[in-house]
Amino acid sequence: MTLAKRRLGRRLAGAGVAAASLMLGLEAPAFATSPTISSFSPTSGPAGCVVVITGTNFDNPDVTSVDIGGTPVSAFKVVSGKEIWATVAGDASGTIQVTNATATASSSSDFTNANPGGCSPTVTFITPCAGFAGMVVTILGTNLLKSSGTAASPPVGGDVRFARYTATATHTGAQETPKQLSVLVPSDAADGPIRVSTFNDVLGEGAVLSGTAFQVPPPDVTCSPADHARSITLSLRRHLVAQGRLRSAEDPAFTDCVASVPVKIQRRVSGRWETVGRTLTTATGAYKKWIKDRPGKYRSVAPPINQFTYLCFRTISPVRTRS
Repeated sequence: MTLAKRRLGRRLAGAGVAAASLMLGLEAPAFATSPTISSFSPTSGPAGCVVVITGTNFDNPDVTSVDIGGTPVSAFKVVSGKEIWATVAGDASGTIQVTNATATASSSSDFTNANPGGCSPTVTFITPCAGFAGMVVTILGTNLLKSSGTAASPPVGGDVRFARYTATATHTGAQETPKQLSVLVPSDAADGPIRVSTFNDVLGEGAVLSGTAFQVPPPDVTCSPADHARSITLSLRRHLVAQGRLRSAEDPAFTDCVASVPVKIQRRVSGRWETVGRTLTTATGAYKKWIKDRPGKYRSVAPPINQFTYLCFRTISPVRTRS
């Protein structure tokens, strides 16, 4: 046998061994990549806290184990190639590690076991802010899950109760996240803040009350957009600042729908309104946005918050002209 034929035979044999090893699971797939961890949040919390781990290559192939300071995390969900949700077990503290078939990635800082640490839930916005039994209410905030779920089970949202706080509201079944829950208004709901509980039901630890009170209009209320409108003002100042405020109707029951409202700053161009800036209102309904210095007519637009527009209705401001 010539030297060339012997070398060719060795190459073919090596290829056959590699293929057999791959089929037997002895070698990682050639396309597999090592995961990385760039950050995690919150950075501290007790058992039951759901930690959002961000990084890369969590699904190439899927991460198969997560541990905190060497303590295995039994409940975790690979949400995407860039995000994992993990539920803290016991008194786990230390470096977070994720492992796939290729390698293990470690966080650059430690998770600290503390109650409540940074894991207390927050509620920044509820929509709609008023309504009747059976309506769907969406709650926005942070740390809103009781459990991350697993590869085979969905995440579990925090317990939600409406005033009078006698029963837990039913979740709608829509996908929930650490930043969003979706529940149905219960039949015995009354006016008052919404309570969300996660790893425990202690206010200031695993429970929180919304800053905005949910309103339940009485059955005999009849309203119209004209009676309960919320208008948005606009002023144009030097240095290219558009600013204003959402104005509430006199009825005190309609004063809670002014926070975190998306506002568009628009300029009249060729017979149509063109959006030149976007921003959100503060907790008091105020907003401010830098825009380009161009002459023309301007307005601000704030959309209705839900299908029951008479509850949180907003209209555009009078048009202002910049000369």
